[in-house]
Amino acid sequence: MWVNIFLLLVAVITVAASVNVTTVSNDTLAVVNRTDTAMENIRVRVGHIGAQNAMPKAEAILEICRKELLNDGILNTDFDVEIISQMGCGESFEGVAVGADMYHKQNVKAFIGPYCNAELDAVSKMAAYWNVPIIGYMSSSNVYADKTIYKTQARVSLRTTNAMGLAVYALLKHYSWKDIAIVTNTGPLAFERTGAFEEIFHNRGITIVKKIMFDENVNAASIAASGYLNELKNSARVVICLFSSTRQLSKEFMQAVFNQGMNSNEFVFIFPWLQSESQESSPWIGAKGEILTNIKQNFGNAIIVDDVNGFNIEPLLIPFKQRIEANGISIDELNIDNLYGYLHLYDSLKLYALAARMALNETNNPKIVFDGRFLWNKMRRLTFPGVASSSGVVSGTVIMDDLAERAGIYAAFFVSPNRDAVLKVVEMTPYAVENCDGIRNKSGCFELNIVDIQTGFWPSLNSALPEDTPKCGFRNEKCDYTLFIIIGALALGVIIAFLIGYVIYRVCENRTLDKTTWRIFRDDMRVVNEDEMKSMLSVGSSKTKLSNMSKFNKHHAIIGTNTHASFHMYPQRKMIKFNREDMQTLSCVKAAVHDNLNPFLGMSFNEKDEVILLWKFCSRGTVQDIIYNDDVNLDAKFHAAFIRDITIGLDYLHGKDILYLKKQF
Repeated sequence: MWVNIFLLLVAVITVAASVNVTTVSNDTLAVVNRTDTAMENIRVRVGHIGAQNAMPKAEAILEICRKELLNDGILNTDFDVEIISQMGCGESFEGVAVGADMYHKQNVKAFIGPYCNAELDAVSKMAAYWNVPIIGYMSSSNVYADKTIYKTQARVSLRTTNAMGLAVYALLKHYSWKDIAIVTNTGPLAFERTGAFEEIFHNRGITIVKKIMFDENVNAASIAASGYLNELKNSARVVICLFSSTRQLSKEFMQAVFNQGMNSNEFVFIFPWLQSESQESSPWIGAKGEILTNIKQNFGNAIIVDDVNGFNIEPLLIPFKQRIEANGISIDELNIDNLYGYLHLYDSLKLYALAARMALNETNNPKIVFDGRFLWNKMRRLTFPGVASSSGVVSGTVIMDDLAERAGIYAAFFVSPNRDAVLKVVEMTPYAVENCDGIRNKSGCFELNIVDIQTGFWPSLNSALPEDTPKCGFRNEKCDYTLFIIIGALALGVIIAFLIGYVIYRVCENRTLDKTTWRIFRDDMRVVNEDEMKSMLSVGSSKTKLSNMSKFNKHHAIIGTNTHASFHMYPQRKMIKFNREDMQTLSCVKAAVHDNLNPFLGMSFNEKDEVILLWKFCSRGTVQDIIYNDDVNLDAKFHAAFIRDITIGLDYLHGKDILYLKKQF
């Protein structure tokens, strides 16, 4: 409201002043002497509206530029400029009054500035009304790109909001990110920046899935306590951070991100480094230039978008320092933190002089230098070198787009916690779009060509940057694992059922084995020693009973209470398993009972590292014992009886289903 009232007052002053200024007098410096064939002695007053104590020696920088323009022949005796500098940017918008005074009373026909954004708006509108060229050299908002309002304004600053927005868009396009979130704060500056970015994103097909706004004086603890970071985590993976105080608020925000564990390689935080022309150090640089490691680690996996030099101003400082020292000015006399301001101030005057010279050469009309709209058109798509050192090193090339806005060269820098300096990963160079009318489509008709400077820098397993949307969504809602869960559950059920079945089978098998008639447990038998055996055999008196005890009295056992058995013992190296055929064979052997057979009592196994086969004890020995016993005399009848008994026994066995059993113990 106060701005509008003030502009109304300025308009009244303008009308009143215009009554007194009707002709261009000889005592002004805008004198035109014209003949039929030539023009000479054109001097144009250029008004510079600065700010008190903001840029010391600003007038000297403009004078250096003027001298170099004279040396280059752009300015000479037929066309020259005089610089008039006055201060503005006070609490009462003094710069607006200064602009009106310069135009009406001091006959200024071109403006550089004002320094501050608020006064630039008013003076640019007045300049459009007066048809006077005006060149902004400080960072300013996106609204000035509307040339239907600011018809004679050009801008040479690298840090305009719309140019930075286009650079961020180019980066998003390069990495195929289409869905992003914006984090910003309250306040008019942040609102203006966010609005400019949103307009660019909307026109270029970028979707803003989430927008979060914090208070302008927020800190890390408040950000974490707000719960907005959890909303951000569930909405986006690529986050654009637009703050009014880029350095301070970005530090607080990333501290909160670190505390919440969101600074992983799954998230990308992009910081358009929007600030004034005063060069600010990175957030992790302390007051004495030291690196604050605890702050720098918070910025891990962040990407900063800035002009091509980033935080390193040496490529700009060296040629600038050489140039001003060659003109008798010490670098210590300047506010070097405002290096960009000095460079852009120099570029402003050079841009105006080049456009005016082109207009004069083209039309041969001295009055053309007073046609602001015509000169503005000459500034469109104009390219020229910036400040050059004595050795020819140029601080930067000035490229003007189709709206007479500077098309800057930008870069993206990756912040790695393991590096002292940021890593330049891409460089964005402007190129003109052919067959494009910027006034009609409200664009600069310039796009940014991106070149990868560094690849494989992202700290993921495959060094690939994350996607803007996870394949399975932010809550795995895009991946239906039901079928896999069912299949897995069925497979697990089958395995469990198989195991249970196997256990049951083994239990049943062991129970069946335990119930067999030929299974003898080790605890149910007792091995008889030699002394006990002799005592047992002493009961018998016949010589036959005692004839051969020395050969088999070492392998005797008692099963149960009184079953006397002889046995054979074998070592057992592994668990013995019996299949059905084996068990049937053993059962048949157990069931084979005949007067001419020695009964099979059973076997003991799987209890110790031994297998014991037990047969009923024969007190008279075996056939082998008798046949090969020299003490026993056998006549022919006895031999015949033996043969008959053996034959009867074999005949019995051949009538049974007893198969050959072979087991590896």
